Amino acid sequence: MNVKLLAADKLSADQLAAWTEIQRCEPALDSPYFRPEFTRAVAAVRDDVEVGVLEQGGEPVGFFPFQRGSGGAALPVGGKMSDFHGLIARKDLHWQPSELLRGCRLSAWRFDHLIASQAPLRPYQWRVAPSPYIDLSRGWEAYRNELLSANPAWMKQMERKRRQAERRIGPLRVELDCDDPAVFNRMLKWKEEKYLQTGATNVLAFDWTAALLERTRAAKGEGFSGVTSALYMGDMLAAVLFSIRSYGVLHSWFSAYCPDLHRFSPGILAWLEFSRAYAEIGVRRIDLGKGPEEYKVRLMSGGIDVAEGALDLRPLARFLRRNCRRAYDWTRRSPLRRLLLKPGRSIRRMIEARSFSQ
Repeated sequence: MNVKLLAADKLSADQLAAWTEIQRCEPALDSPYFRPEFTRAVAAVRDDVEVGVLEQGGEPVGFFPFQRGSGGAALPVGGKMSDFHGLIARKDLHWQPSELLRGCRLSAWRFDHLIASQAPLRPYQWRVAPSPYIDLSRGWEAYRNELLSANPAWMKQMERKRRQAERRIGPLRVELDCDDPAVFNRMLKWKEEKYLQTGATNVLAFDWTAALLERTRAAKGEGFSGVTSALYMGDMLAAVLFSIRSYGVLHSWFSAYCPDLHRFSPGILAWLEFSRAYAEIGVRRIDLGKGPEEYKVRLMSGGIDVAEGALDLRPLARFLRRNCRRAYDWTRRSPLRRLLLKPGRSIRRMIEARSFSQ
C-alpha cells in the first residue's frame, strides 16, 4: 500500500469524493468529525494539518488526517476540540499502523478519542471509555419513554420544572438553527464565565479556536454544517447549544445557559426541548462527547467506545511512555490517590493550555 502525504487544502475533488463515499458507507465513521469539511476547516486556521492518503492501484482507499506535533508525533485534527478521530477507511481494509506512520514521516501517534473498533490499533489502546449519545432513531416519544423508564422521578421533576418556568417566566420556545450572532456570542460569554469559575482551560481564548468556531458556524452544507440552537423562556434567552451536523448525526460541541435561571435547570430543559425538535427534522443521534458529567449520564441512550493511547516507533520513547502509564494507573489505584493526583491535575491543565496555544 502506498501512502501519499498532502496538505489538507491540496486534496483533489476525486480524493474528497472518495473520502465522502467511505465516510457515508461506514456507520462507525458517521460523525461530522470524520467529514473532510471538518479537517479543512481546522486546516484553514492552523498550518500543521496534513492528510495521509492511502492508495491501492493508484486509487484512494483511506485517509489519515492529523496535526503534526513536536518530535514528529501525529495529533488529532483539532486537538482537544475533536471528540472523535481515527483512520477514514472501510472496515475490511488491511493496513498496518507502523507502515502508516512511516508513510506519513511520523514517529508516533497520540490519541484520546479514537474509535475503539478500529482493530489494527487495539494493541496500542490504554483505556477505553464510552462516549454517550442520545438515540432519536425511533422518534422523540420512544426516547422520552426510555428516560421515564430509566429514571421516572427525575424525568417527572424536569417536566415539573418546565411547567414552573413557563408559569413564572414565559412559554418555552426553541430556535433550532439560529443565525443571530448575538445569541452565539452570548453563549461564548456564558461559557467563558464558567471556565473562569471552574478553573478549567478557556479553550475559547485562543485565536485559532475562535476562528474555527466562526468558520464552522458559517458552514451550511448537508454533509457538514454548524448549528446554533437557542431555548427561550418567554423573552429570555435561557440556553444555547452549538453543534456540528452531518446528515442525521448531530454532535454537541459547546453549550451554556443563563446562570440567573439555574433554579429551573435550563441546561437540561434545553436538551429535552432540542431533542424533541431535532427528532422532528430527521436527526437520529446526538453525540454528547466523552465525559462523566451528570447530564450526560442522565440523558444518554448508550455509548460509542473511544480509546486513549499511543503508538510510538521509537523504542526508548515507547518504554518511557509505557512505564509512565503504569505509574499513573498505580497512582489512581493507590489509597493516596487524592494526594498524588492533585499535582498531576495541575500539570495536565498546563499541558492542555500549552496544546491550545501551539
